[in-house]
Amino acid sequence: MKAKNVLYAAVGAPVVAARKVGTRATDLSTKLSEQANQYSQSLEEALDSWATEGEKMVTRIRQGKVVDELTSKVDLDQAKEQVSKLRDQLEDMLSTWRASFRPEKADSGEIETTVATSDEATVGATHAETSASEAKEPTAENTGIESGSESEIDQAS
Repeated sequence: MKAKNVLYAAVGAPVVAARKVGTRATDLSTKLSEQANQYSQSLEEALDSWATEGEKMVTRIRQGKVVDELTSKVDLDQAKEQVSKLRDQLEDMLSTWRASFRPEKADSGEIETTVATSDEATVGATHAETSASEAKEPTAENTGIESGSESEIDQAS
C-alpha cells in the first residue's frame, strides 16, 4: 500500500458513505410513501364500510324497524302495570308507617292536658326565678343611693 492510495481512500470513504446514505434515505422514503398510501387506502376503505353501515342504521331507524323490534321485545303495558302495583304498595307502606307514629284519639286529650299543666308550671317557675333575680340585683331603689348622689361622690373625691 502506498501512502498515496491511503490518502485517496481517506478522502473517498466519506463520499462513498454519503452516497450510500443518500440512496438508503431515498429507498426508505419511497417505501414509507408506499406504506402511507397503503394505510390511507385501507383507512379509506374502513371509513367507507362504516359509512355504509351507518346509512343502513339510519334508514332502519327512519322506517321504524328498530323501534318495532324493541317494542316487540319489551312489553310496555306489562311494565306500566308492574310500576303501578309497586307504587300502590309503596303508598300502603307509607300510610301504615305514618299511622304507627300518630297518637290515638283517646290518648290525645290526656296528652294535651298534661302538656298544658306542665306549661303553666314552667311559666310560673320562670316568673318566680325572674322575680328572685331582680331582687338580688343592686339598683338605685334597693341600695338607697339617689341619682344625684353620684355627683356628690365625684366632688368629694
